Amino acid sequence: MKLKNFKEIISKKSIKESNQIFEMIYSNNSKINPKLYSEIKEIINSNEKIEETMKRIYLNENENEKDFIIERKEKQYKFPKLILIMRSELYRGMFLSVTEDKSNKVTDYSELSNKSFQIFEYWIYSNQIKDEIEITQEIINEIETGIDYFQLNQTNPNLFDLLTKKFNNQN
Repeated sequence: MKLKNFKEIISKKSIKESNQIFEMIYSNNSKINPKLYSEIKEIINSNEKIEETMKRIYLNENENEKDFIIERKEKQYKFPKLILIMRSELYRGMFLSVTEDKSNKVTDYSELSNKSFQIFEYWIYSNQIKDEIEITQEIINEIETGIDYFQLNQTNPNLFDLLTKKFNNQN
């Protein structure tokens, strides 16, 4: 199914809601870079179950079902499930294989420092690391141990490789 057709199916439920979603996910003005935009189109077109899952998530009236919650130091951060489906084989498999009520599991990243969590959060949305961020070996170690290593390696490019490359370029 083409991206345009998929968008039309979603928009039949709630035009306002679907427009907000697709503007965030697919527009050049969103936090998602053009390379990731291409990956999103490719992933959507590759698997019918992904389309069904995305439709189920975004047609759901319950706003809480649309986000995956990451907890850190008693504060909750919501990440749109669609972005996680696009970014990670791990999350994609998790959301495709579980029922709605079980896919909202909270993941705890309390052991990450503020700087490490900001790097992780930016990477989730952009698939990049900010240029102005200075990477230290301590940050690399903290992220490697603080975030499931399997999860880090289920995205392309993975965060650990990006951090290591940036660290090596700085030195």
